[in-house]
Amino acid sequence: MSGMVRAIKGSLTLKVFAVCFIAVHLPLIGLLFYLGLGHPSDPIATLLVALLSTVLGCALSYMAVHRFVSPIDRLIQAVDRYQSEGKEPDLELKGSDGISRLAHKLVSLIRAQELRLKTLKRQANSDALTGLGNRRWLQNAVSLELNRATRSDQWVWVIAFDLDHFKQVNDTHGHAAGDEVLMLVAEIAQSQLRPYDLIARIGGEEFCVVSADSSPSFGFIAAERIRAALEAHKPSLGGHPTTITASFGVHKGDPHKEGFAEMLRLADAGLYGAKAKGRNLVVGSNDTSAASETFLKERT
Repeated sequence: MSGMVRAIKGSLTLKVFAVCFIAVHLPLIGLLFYLGLGHPSDPIATLLVALLSTVLGCALSYMAVHRFVSPIDRLIQAVDRYQSEGKEPDLELKGSDGISRLAHKLVSLIRAQELRLKTLKRQANSDALTGLGNRRWLQNAVSLELNRATRSDQWVWVIAFDLDHFKQVNDTHGHAAGDEVLMLVAEIAQSQLRPYDLIARIGGEEFCVVSADSSPSFGFIAAERIRAALEAHKPSLGGHPTTITASFGVHKGDPHKEGFAEMLRLADAGLYGAKAKGRNLVVGSNDTSAASETFLKERT
C-alpha cells in the first residue's frame, strides 16, 4: 500500500487518474454508502444523494487539478520574470512528480546559464594577464564616474600611460618577461591609486586611469606618483635589475562639456607629448599643459 502511495505521489499521470477515478465513482460511492446505512430507497432522496455526490466530486476534482497545475503557472511566471527582469527563478515546489522535477531542472539550467554568462561577461571585460579591466569594461564603467562627477561638480581626470621601450623588453628577455613586467606595472599602479579609482589595460602596454576629484592638480599628482613608483621598482630581468619607466598624459575633463572619448583622446595627446619630450614624463593635454609644466618644475 505504501509503495502504491509513493508511486502515485511521484507520478502526475497517476495523480490525475486517481482524481478522475474518484470523481467519476463518487456518486456511486455516495449512493452505496447512503443505502448501506439502511435509508429507504426513495427516488428523490436517491437523486439528491447522487447530485450532492456529483457536486462534491466536481469540487474535489477542481481543487486537485488546480493544485497539480498551479506549479506550472508559477513556473511560467518565474520564467517571464527572468526574461523581462533578469531575475533568477526561486521556486520551492514540494513533491517529486513530473512538474516538480521539470521545475527543478529548469531552475538548474537557468542558474547554470547565468553562471556561464557571468563568466563570459567577466572574461569579455577583463584583461586575462593583469586582472585589470579592459577597454570595453572601462567604457562601460566610466559612465558611472562621469555621472558621479557631474552630480558632485568635480573634474574627471583621465590618465593615459604607456611603457617606454617595452618592445626592447620582449626582444631582449622574451615575451614571458614582458608579461611579468605588465603584471608588475598593473600591481604598482593600483597600489598608488584609491580603491574606487578606475584603471584598465586598454592596449598592449598602454593603461588608463579615470578618477573624479575636485582638486586642480589631482591627476598630475596621481600620475607622478605612479611614474615614480615604476621607476623606483627595478625588477630582475635576465638576472639583472632593470628600470621600467612610462610616459604619462593627463587630462582634466569637464563632465558637463566633454564625453569620455574626447577626454581619452586629449590624455593620449599628452602621452604623445611626453614621448616626444624624452619619455618618463607626465605631460598634460593641450588645455592643461601649462599646469603640467608648472607641476613638474615644482617636483624637480
